[in-house]
Amino acid sequence: MGFTRVLAGLDITQPFLGPWELERRRGRPFKARLGANECLFGVSPAALRVLSSRGAEIALYSDPVNKALRDSIAGACGLSRDCVVIAEGIEGLLGLFARAFIDPGDVAVNSRGGYPSFDYYVRGCGGRLVHQPYLQSGHNDIDGLLDAARRHDAKLLYLANPDNPTGTLAGPTEIKRLLDGLPAGCVLLLDEAYVEFADPSAVLPTNETRSNLIRLRTFSKAYGLAGARVGYALAEPGLLAQVERIRHHFGVSKLSQEMAHAAFEDRDFLGRVVAETAKGIEDYKALAARLGVTTLPGSGNFVAFDFGDARTAKAVATRLDAHDILVRHVVEPPLDRLIRITVGPQEARAYLTEILLKA
Repeated sequence: MGFTRVLAGLDITQPFLGPWELERRRGRPFKARLGANECLFGVSPAALRVLSSRGAEIALYSDPVNKALRDSIAGACGLSRDCVVIAEGIEGLLGLFARAFIDPGDVAVNSRGGYPSFDYYVRGCGGRLVHQPYLQSGHNDIDGLLDAARRHDAKLLYLANPDNPTGTLAGPTEIKRLLDGLPAGCVLLLDEAYVEFADPSAVLPTNETRSNLIRLRTFSKAYGLAGARVGYALAEPGLLAQVERIRHHFGVSKLSQEMAHAAFEDRDFLGRVVAETAKGIEDYKALAARLGVTTLPGSGNFVAFDFGDARTAKAVATRLDAHDILVRHVVEPPLDRLIRITVGPQEARAYLTEILLKA
């Protein structure tokens, strides 16, 4: 077949297995789905009203300009519409910007053990990845990432902030230092999927843009629309104007756009999700204390439990799977001592507690 050399050289077909595939392979469903960092506190009533009242409009094409949603986001962020681009979740945005910046042989930098989809899309463009290990504390090694970008003349540097899978957060001073130190021609992809759960004073202002910064956000976490596949990027107009040449203009359906718009405007629902998540995080910290383990300081909708070593963490994850609880055991050192557990509703937290406290 006449496939490209890049495609012929790839050895993976997806970055990770999703919960549905895991259930098919294990032959039964999970009782507590605490491994995918979805919003487990329902869906915005405003978004559900869109779905119920306009479902028949699925027969119609979407607005390829995403005008209403972009206007709403831009207004809330103190930006103009041309500073916002919409795509099919952060997955779609990662694919878009990998295509925009990576030629075969170009270097991209990521933390080893960080979000694997970035690596997936870079490889799909023929790029070469350089990985920087996390610090023992579970934080991204900002200095190490910056040094790697400089040494390898990287085109892209990816940083999840708040981080996934640790939940740790680099503050505005660190992010600005990173941006100031990037080599010419290198762009920081700042993945802010969990930013709604973070202290607003601990992240860059939403209206801050730079010529080497693209900020990625999603409706899959705090807004409860993981299945709708909607994400957005914030950047200077000059950066986003270029990707219009390759953007998938009909990638986000009409219903998804309108549900995202409704959810974005529903501040009450967002506030409830953030509050319920904060309560669940405190429950998880108390559970960790009863288990005699620690947790990493986090700013997401999950908690990274530190079981001290990889062997113990793997054994705990295996036991949870046997009781139909989905969690994520991180396998890359030094994070292999961690288990990432999504904050779920009270009944899921109670079941998790019951299983973990069993002798």
